Amino acid sequence: MNGVTLWRGYWHLLASSSAAALIIQINLAMVARLDGRASGAYAILLRISVLDAAVTIASAAVAAIALGHAQKNGEAAEAIEKTCALALALGTATGLFGYFAYPVLLSALMGDAAAAPFVGAPIFWFVAGAPFRALAITQGFLLHALGRGSSVLAWRLAEIPARAGVNVLFMNVLGLGFAGCFLAGFVVTAVSSIWLWSLLTPHGARKLRVPETAFARFFLNGTFWEALRVLSPQAAMLFSLTLFSLPWQSGDGQRLDSYAAGQTFMLFILGPLITLTRYLAIRLPSKSHEEWTTTLAPVIRVGAPIVLTAAILIMLGRDWIGATFYRQHGDWWSVFVAALALSLPIRFCGSVVRGLALARRSFAKVAFADALAQWLVSPLLVLLGLSADRPEIAYQSLIWPEIVGVFWIWRGLRSESEEPIGVSLPSKGHVH
Repeated sequence: MNGVTLWRGYWHLLASSSAAALIIQINLAMVARLDGRASGAYAILLRISVLDAAVTIASAAVAAIALGHAQKNGEAAEAIEKTCALALALGTATGLFGYFAYPVLLSALMGDAAAAPFVGAPIFWFVAGAPFRALAITQGFLLHALGRGSSVLAWRLAEIPARAGVNVLFMNVLGLGFAGCFLAGFVVTAVSSIWLWSLLTPHGARKLRVPETAFARFFLNGTFWEALRVLSPQAAMLFSLTLFSLPWQSGDGQRLDSYAAGQTFMLFILGPLITLTRYLAIRLPSKSHEEWTTTLAPVIRVGAPIVLTAAILIMLGRDWIGATFYRQHGDWWSVFVAALALSLPIRFCGSVVRGLALARRSFAKVAFADALAQWLVSPLLVLLGLSADRPEIAYQSLIWPEIVGVFWIWRGLRSESEEPIGVSLPSKGHVH
């Protein structure tokens, strides 16, 4: 895997993720054309299904990492069959949970009367699609791990007009409205999972295989910790936002508005770095440990100058960005973006280190280090900065938790032996 191949695969994964996000925006735009509070109900359903999304992404990542290690043992076909079966089972479990939980949560957030038009058929089709969503995303990650990211990107690009067209069919032509959007998602995702399976058959996959207990335990353990790692920063950001919104802290609202807008901007900026972590985690396992250094060299050589340039441009253009896109100004915006820019080189290093650790299947260690750094360091800095009305103190929360987390993960990697510590992949029915 030379530098050109590495970066091509990375861009395929980034573009695929962006296409998936675009589909959500298309759905939201089409739902917004309906009467009443349909767009709000759609947005709330996405928010309350965050556990479903986290488990789906986590299981797909663990499946791809497992496949990478299995490739070295000549057991790729078995790994594909087992991980797809487990992904389908997890998707079914999250769907059942959602069937009972989502109507209650939607009614609690919107009110019984307002939520009434959006429960029933819409939620049924939404949760019915959960197994196929989990399977399709897992299949996509497996194809990325096999070096077939271009096929996944082609699927995602084809899915955009397909989803829009089926939305029109069910929502408008057949008059199903809000429920039609979710029925369309069910149909398109089911068809996608069938097509993606056909792409995996040349790699030896023939049928879904019930895994042995050791493999299932490894998979579910990894999925739990990876889902926790995905959810933890979102929860930490929400908690920090809550601190800004406290009546005795919010003041005239300027600090809260600037921080909320800054979080939105940060999610946009960090997307490529999150994708880099994911890509390294799913591509490194297929290589021997001796090859990892040569594989990572082009990442550092090409990525570091790009990140440094981006940090400088963001630092210089922070006031223009605030005024043009977010209608924000003042120290509580400007210092936020400056701190974010200063943190980017650290976050780039963190992306590489996390990718390396996840490739070694250190799921629990990475999740624990990140969660501890985010929850112990960040709130304290935010509270100190708010109390003193000093954004330069509060926004150290964007820098120091990352430094602590990356150092902790790197220290753990240095202390490990050549083989990963923890649960290893079963091979031919045994744990080795």
